[in-house]
Amino acid sequence: MSPSKRKVGRDFDLFSVCAWYVPGIAGLFAILGWFLVGMVLGSLVMMAFLAAFPGVQLCYASLLMYPVQFLPVLLYVRLKSLRNSYFDKGWALDSKHFGTYGGGTLALVLAFATLALSVVMEPLMTLVPDLSESMMQTLEAILEGPLWVNILCMCILAPVLEEWLCRGVILRGLLNCERMQGCKGTDGSTPARARGLAPALAITISAVFFAAIHGNLVQGVAAFLMGCLFGYVYYRTGSLKLTMLMHCVNNTFSVVTSKIFEGNEAFNSSQTLLEIMPTGWYIVLYAVSLCILAYACTMLSRIRLESPQGNIDSVPATSDR
Repeated sequence: MSPSKRKVGRDFDLFSVCAWYVPGIAGLFAILGWFLVGMVLGSLVMMAFLAAFPGVQLCYASLLMYPVQFLPVLLYVRLKSLRNSYFDKGWALDSKHFGTYGGGTLALVLAFATLALSVVMEPLMTLVPDLSESMMQTLEAILEGPLWVNILCMCILAPVLEEWLCRGVILRGLLNCERMQGCKGTDGSTPARARGLAPALAITISAVFFAAIHGNLVQGVAAFLMGCLFGYVYYRTGSLKLTMLMHCVNNTFSVVTSKIFEGNEAFNSSQTLLEIMPTGWYIVLYAVSLCILAYACTMLSRIRLESPQGNIDSVPATSDR
């Protein structure tokens, strides 16, 4: 059985049941609408929880609110996928195109590349306005909770749900959706159908969406740059598990360092590592980070593409199985 027609195993139901919904630009606005509904629903749930348990730490309310805000869009995507699955071909949310490197080697390199990107984009982040006082206080209140709550919410739920939405649904859809190519002819002929948007455009749009759901400029700029890297990884490998791992590494590093340096004014008030480490060592770290990023991108570029639209496996309609 060829890779493009293989049957997708139901190792994660969140992956397999959504394979037949392939949203284009119009679908993107529907997804955004349902996500906004989820944000309102999540806020109501959080307010109700805080009212029922006055004095409880904000992190526990956030742990409840976070998955709730994804529930409407998850149900919408699942229902659309189930409706399409009988007759329409789908596209797998998770594939395994790792080239000659193997998944383990690629995962290790990309984990370091994620941390390297955090270092490389530091100079740009100094140009972004600081978070508002209210947003800063909210984030600090969330991080003041127990480590296990922060790990569960930011390092497990966030990578799984956000990557499912931004790469698994949106980017996969934009790369593989059907679109009209050209205009209707004067003789009444219908325009040809083409597959997906240009990969660079699809990756950019998914990264913009990823930035937007973070709700503030500071996190949004960082999320956009990370989203471009995650999107390129998904385009070359088709692996949602790889992007979830990279997202997890990034968030875990942020959570753990914030806990380690909690109460350290010098660390918390600094915008870059240059402010808290010798210049020479910072230059070395920055150069090494650039090299790691370049090496990771070189590895990815050497993975053979099954299609100009990327290495995302097709899934037959259920009636064809």
